[in-house]
Order: sequence, then structure tokens, then C-alpha cells
Amino acid sequence: MTHHSHNGGTSMFTKGYRRKSKPAARPGAIHIPAGAIKPTIRMTCYGPAELEDKQNCTFEDVQKMRGKHPVQWVDIVGMGDETLFEQIGKLFGIHRLALEDVVNIPQRAKVENFKDHLFLVCQFPRHGKKHTFEQASFFVGKDFVISWREHPSDCFDTIRDRLQFTGRALRDMGTDYLMYALLDALIDSYFPSLERIGDQIDRIDVELEGGPSRPLIIRLHGLRHDLRLLRRIVWPLRDAVDSLTNRHEWLITPETSIYLRDCHDHVVRIIDSLESYREACSDLRDFYSTEVGNRMNEVMKVLTIISTIFIPLSFMVGLYGMNFDPDVSSWNMPELKWRYGYPAVLLLMSGVTIGQLLFFRRKGWLSSFTTVNNKSHANGEIP
Repeated sequence: MTHHSHNGGTSMFTKGYRRKSKPAARPGAIHIPAGAIKPTIRMTCYGPAELEDKQNCTFEDVQKMRGKHPVQWVDIVGMGDETLFEQIGKLFGIHRLALEDVVNIPQRAKVENFKDHLFLVCQFPRHGKKHTFEQASFFVGKDFVISWREHPSDCFDTIRDRLQFTGRALRDMGTDYLMYALLDALIDSYFPSLERIGDQIDRIDVELEGGPSRPLIIRLHGLRHDLRLLRRIVWPLRDAVDSLTNRHEWLITPETSIYLRDCHDHVVRIIDSLESYREACSDLRDFYSTEVGNRMNEVMKVLTIISTIFIPLSFMVGLYGMNFDPDVSSWNMPELKWRYGYPAVLLLMSGVTIGQLLFFRRKGWLSSFTTVNNKSHANGEIP
């Protein structure tokens, strides 16, 4: 599942499809989308002294291994087989409403408690050529964990590596600890995205010091979109992890609850970082608006200066354009017949102009604009 992107590719996360149940569909109905990939199953069964890891399993393989090991982890990638949903649901006693939520994407992060299993659903960023969000669903019972994802990724590779070693908590503890480890791996996948956003904000901050430009505000708008999207996804995850920490004692041991509290702390850190980045983006946007306003004020200042310079010149030109005949009366512009009347008027106009420019320069109205305007042209920025 992927989310919206902005024009010009300014958002880190690309757009994808959203799936919902058909209107008036019966509860628990499973509707497989046309674009869903064919499921692949990897089964990892283990205990303190044994480990069996098998890829490309069939449902019959899963059925044969049911109940033979303390922990049976069934990792399914792909949702393009409705029959598999039915078979897995019957074999592990999974409620149909929970199975429906697996394919109805996106879901808010949540934990639901059923008779003999928990259902946990959350979203996590999938990194690659295109950054997307994907949904992961978990069914956790006393002796099994089922993880169901949309597309292949390496998010659980570190967990499988840890399972190779005996004497570790992951091998010695039960399904609740495996659920914690898988959830912790997904939560940790948020941090690279946060680092990239932080780096982009720092770059925009440095570039904005050279002056505002349209590409900068577009990039800043894209970052604000990503932060809103991340916040909308992570906020329910905090409540879901808190629910795992404080409830469901029938499945989650006190020791695992301690580790889940650490997961909760990680989610809180992510939310705090998102809030900090949102404030930074707002500050940068305000700074951009202030800079643009200042530049517009400088432009208006120059236009006002130019207009002020031409006001007395226009008055003189208008005065001597009234065409009163000096032959009729000696009061009718006698200077029109002066030998040097025209040069005298030109000198007067030049003197008035120079006098105004000197006055404006003394006030500092010209130098401030010249400095800002030259800086804008040097950086190729918009005013």
C-alpha cells in the first residue's frame, strides 16, 4: 500500500492503490484485488534446541508442521489467493473479521483480542527506488505467529539471523517475544526515513539563507506532506503498542512486556521527531514568506522612488505645456522667449533629480535595495 505524492516528485512516498471492502459486503468477506501478487510462504519452526527453516512452502507443509515445535512462524508475502486465506483461517482458528482486515488496506494500527489469538496490524515504510508504506498483519497464538505482508522485503532478515544461534532469548522464549522482535524491526524501519527528512530540512535551511526560490518552497511543501502522512500512521501505532504492554496478560509474559515498553519508547521518539520536524518546516515556511515579503517591499520602495522622482518633472513638463501665448501678456510664461530658457529648464529638472537621489541615498533607501537586488540576481532567485 502506498500513499499520495506531490507534483514534481517532491514527496518521498509514491502514490499507490487503496483497497476497501465493497459496499454492503457481508462481514468477513475477503475480496482479493486484481493487482495482488501470488503468495509465497516461508515457515520457521523452532525451540530452544531445534530450528527448521523452509522456504516456498505449500499449505500442506504448514499443516504437517502444526503443533510439532514450541513456536511455528509462518511468514506469508502476497495476497493473491483467497483460498489460502480460507485455509489458514481454518487451520489456526483465525476470526474471519481479522482476515478481512488483512486485505482491506490501509488499516489504522490496532490490536484486537480474540478467543485464542491476538491480531495486530500496522504500517511500515518500505525502502527502495520508491519509498512506499506497506501494511503488515500478525496473528499471534500460544504456539504460532503468522505474519502477512503485501510485497517481499528484507525487514525480517535480522530476526532470521538471530534465530540461527541457540541460547538467545529469541530461541528460548515464546511467540510473544517473537511478535515483539518482528514489531521492533518494523518500528526501526521508520528511522532511516526520519533521517532523510531531517537531512532535507537541513539542506533547505542552508539554501534558504541564500534567498527564497520557488523550488525550495515546493520541496518544503512536499516535506510537510510526508510529515503529516507519517504522523497519521505512527500516532495509532503508539496506542497499539501501549495496548500490548498493558493488556493481554494471557499471552504476553511480564518479561516480554518490558521489551514492548522499549518499543513504545521508540514510537514516542519517532512522534517527537516528527513534531520537531513539523515545527522546523513551519519556521522555514514563515522565514520564506518573510523574505518574499521583504523583497516585495524593496521592489515597491524602488517603484515609489521612481514615481517620486518623476512627480516634480511631470509638474514642470505639464506647467510649460499649457501653451499660454507670451505675446498676449507679459505674465504668460515670458521665459519661453528667453535665449537659454530650454537649457535652463533642463538644468533645473536635472538638479531636482540629482537632489532627490542624494536625499534618498543619504536616507539609505537606495543602498539597501541595491544590495538585496544584486544578491538575488547573483543567486538566480525570484524576487
